[in-house]
Amino acid sequence: MGFFSFLFGKKKQTEKINPPAEDQSVKNSESGAKFDLEIVEAYKRYHSDPSSDISLGIEDQNGKSVPPHVAYSQIFSEWAKIQSKWDRMSVLYEFWDNSQLEKLEDWQIIERYTKDRYATKSLNYFRKKIEGKDKLSVEELMAVSKLYRVLLDNDSAMIYAEKAYGKFPSNDLAKVEYASVLHLSKDTVKREKSHQIIGDVLEKKMKENESQNIFDCFIFSENYLDSSVFAMAYLINSDADLEMWDYVAEEYYYCPVFRYEHAVKLSESENTGLRALAKLTSLSQEFPWFTTALQSTVKNIESMRIQLGKPDFMEKEYLEFKNNFQR
Repeated sequence: MGFFSFLFGKKKQTEKINPPAEDQSVKNSESGAKFDLEIVEAYKRYHSDPSSDISLGIEDQNGKSVPPHVAYSQIFSEWAKIQSKWDRMSVLYEFWDNSQLEKLEDWQIIERYTKDRYATKSLNYFRKKIEGKDKLSVEELMAVSKLYRVLLDNDSAMIYAEKAYGKFPSNDLAKVEYASVLHLSKDTVKREKSHQIIGDVLEKKMKENESQNIFDCFIFSENYLDSSVFAMAYLINSDADLEMWDYVAEEYYYCPVFRYEHAVKLSESENTGLRALAKLTSLSQEFPWFTTALQSTVKNIESMRIQLGKPDFMEKEYLEFKNNFQR
């Protein structure tokens, strides 16, 4: 059976029912409230600080409080058209650039670009501003390690993760990053060491949180474990359902390997084949150096062409990905 064969079998006929008209004022109110929360969340993520406290405190000329979605109506209008959370976050990151970019430390700027899926921009900044420093902080070492993981350069990631762990062995975040890079190794001894390190940190974290859900430990919050590697590993090894994958996926949209495995999960689930193809397509466009994703996307477009009987299906994307893969 082809990758999306199940999509084109016979389907039950269903009666078409016109849904009731949606109250536009209610929809706008809900969207406005969501924007007001996300603009604050974006500020915290922009600074890589889940515990940062911010109160926008916007007032009009009469001293009356004005909600952010009203005060920043143009940004809100653009934001409201976007479905993907991280595409919305990208709009809000650009908004915060205007007042906050110059206030960020070097490691925060690296994270800002990496998490916003501008890895090459992040790399250029690192080479200009950080690479030549005599001493790097633990935050800088970890940020650069994450950057290289996104670029799929695990050897370079190891250099910085190992330095972070060696210089700051009691720092839980350094432990997590070092364990993440060790886990990517093919060396059995290194992988076993990574499991021991992450196991100790996770046990401590779950006791602190009194959490029964291990995946909550990997979601943006104070002292969370920022590891797409282990979030993905636990999802796969626990055979987590698609709902849990979707929950964790919003946190690691910047990680190409995580997004690829999410697409694999979608392809194996019922009635989500088109979502899988859409995810592979955006993944291949945003991370053109990820050859595994490019290969998979090309093959799936070819499979879809056969099943649809349309030899030019997604021709523009097909040529783009094939050219990137053949470079």
